[in-house]
Amino acid sequence: MHTSTTFSDRYRGWEDAGAFTTSETAGAPTWAMILPPPNITGDLHMGHAYEHTLSDALTRWQRMRGADTLWLPGLDHAAIATNALLERQLRAEGTSKDEIGRDAFTRRAWDWTARCTAGITHQMRQLGAGPDWDRLTFTLDDGPSRATRTAFTRLFDEGLIHRAERETLWCPGCATTLSDIEADETPAGPTCSRCSTPLEIRTTQQWFLRTSALASAAREAITTGATTIEPAEAHRDYLRWADNLEDWCLSRQLWWGHRIPIWYAPDGQARAFASDAEIPSGWTQDPDTLDTWFSSALWPLSTLGWPDDTADLRRFYPNDLLITGTDLIFFWALRMSLLCTHLTGRPPFRRMLLHGLIRDADGKKMSKSLGNAIDPLPLIAEHGPDTLRFALARRSRPGADILFRPEDLQGARGFLTKLRSITDLAGRSGCAWRSARPAPAHLLDRWLLTRLDSALAGAAAGYDAGDLARAAGELAAFAEDDLSGLYLEARKDDLYGGDRSARDALSFAVSTLLLALHPMLPFTTEELAEDLGWTGIMDRLRCPAPAAPDHEAGAAGEQLRALRDAAREHRGRQGFAPAAWLPAHAEGVTLWTELCRTARLTSGDPDPGTRLRRWGATLTLPSTPELDEAQRRGLERRLDQARTQVAALSARLAQPAFLQRAPAAAQAKTRRDLAANELERDRLIGLLELASGAHPRAR
Repeated sequence: MHTSTTFSDRYRGWEDAGAFTTSETAGAPTWAMILPPPNITGDLHMGHAYEHTLSDALTRWQRMRGADTLWLPGLDHAAIATNALLERQLRAEGTSKDEIGRDAFTRRAWDWTARCTAGITHQMRQLGAGPDWDRLTFTLDDGPSRATRTAFTRLFDEGLIHRAERETLWCPGCATTLSDIEADETPAGPTCSRCSTPLEIRTTQQWFLRTSALASAAREAITTGATTIEPAEAHRDYLRWADNLEDWCLSRQLWWGHRIPIWYAPDGQARAFASDAEIPSGWTQDPDTLDTWFSSALWPLSTLGWPDDTADLRRFYPNDLLITGTDLIFFWALRMSLLCTHLTGRPPFRRMLLHGLIRDADGKKMSKSLGNAIDPLPLIAEHGPDTLRFALARRSRPGADILFRPEDLQGARGFLTKLRSITDLAGRSGCAWRSARPAPAHLLDRWLLTRLDSALAGAAAGYDAGDLARAAGELAAFAEDDLSGLYLEARKDDLYGGDRSARDALSFAVSTLLLALHPMLPFTTEELAEDLGWTGIMDRLRCPAPAAPDHEAGAAGEQLRALRDAAREHRGRQGFAPAAWLPAHAEGVTLWTELCRTARLTSGDPDPGTRLRRWGATLTLPSTPELDEAQRRGLERRLDQARTQVAALSARLAQPAFLQRAPAAAQAKTRRDLAANELERDRLIGLLELASGAHPRAR
């Protein structure tokens, strides 16, 4: 395994080469996506690792299609969560925010932000995530702050933001009002989702946004198809939320966040002031801050320079894609649609892709409180970033929760090992990086390329749909079943013998396979491409488009696969030694030489023979093996085991207590096991009798 230093060096090379920045190439199509900004409350978790793997893979795929791609990173100030975290720190030090004052508390929050920013961006780099780091934005930066204040002022002047005295949820622990959806329901009643303190109902004056007045335009974007939402369940949830909106309580009694841009005159008059407005003498600002989700709802605009008419805004708004969790449909996705559509007249996204949650092997949501959360960094350190990425990718389907298990990492590591073995064999047989498609003469070489084309088409459909499980499955099946499992077995001797057709076909197939896998396995694919003689930044390469199907070659290769599998099944069923070469007679077999290599056959006339018919061909193999003494003893041992199992299972089913007390599923399994062992017993008896020339006898 390559060390983490190697991964870090490669990543640094990508950054130094500007691999993640926008190209601004004239005439190039654009593609833009925002990173859901992680909260500055500590380390990233497996949910982030999954979301960032999915986002990074789809971004790299767009780069490899020639788009001028923007994946814009950011961080969220997470007002309630960060405030609670800092107050816990202060209590541990024997003080409080009231003792140190608002200015000192804010300075402390900015220091914490700097530390968290360094930690989070480091973790993302460790995973291989490649947003445009030059554009990293924090929700309290000057640009987003100005956008937030501008949006609030416009909505206030339009009469959509108002102050009212109402009953709201109050958290004594966080000392602020909350919205209904920030409460956790427990047997003891609602508690704060951040500090778990029991909530109270208090009548207080707060600032509210009339969201129902904005809902029709946000809803219309979905119903007209201007914005698509996947999967279908998320589409329905979005519309359900949009149809049942209540006024949004915007104010929070916190010190960390965007301070509400409302000033009060000495006579009590309230007015919102834009960022460049002069505040009249004697007016005082509202002490509250805005709900964090208000500034987050402006993220597709504020990160591109709004309210100014910037080149970025013209080029990248609306965003092409939003990737976020199904649990954020209301908190974030709908609220972005509400505010951004109202402020610009255009919905913020052309497409929303909602993913599920990370769960443990038992199906429980991962969380620190349950003690089942997994830190991705130790996994990356032990297995490498691409192993974790591929383990997540293989389970990534739109809207579906991911049950993450340790064996997923083992399976992903096994595939990477297989990929290295394939590339190593290709290199040792004289293959090199090849971007030009060859026109091979041999039928099996043509079959390899048409199978590659099929995998490419399936992978492209997976990437386009945000279905990494499909993309990974198509490419892994080609690598393991077609390329390694059949082609290399059949053509290995020819490759080492210098066959030009085989070498060209394999060079192109492996090169293209690495390109297609690159969005999910960026470190490994570049490393293996370099082993074949290529250098550069793979994100800048185009993945070849699939060619039209080669039906003749496709049929020949599938006939070979079917006959090989039938011969292997016959060998095991009839008890032939795995290494034995069997005499065989063929009729209508297109790739006879290749079949002999993969199924260990020689030309002959088996007698007695068993005829196997597949794909328009007939293969005749010997019916019975010639057993040596060791083989006979092995079959007899297996027969004794089968007979023992039959006797034990029959006895269990004859016991009245078992039939009365055992669950129905256990009884059904016992009957299935009995039937399977009876079949195996009879098969082994038949093999031994045929091999000895004896007549069948009673079982």
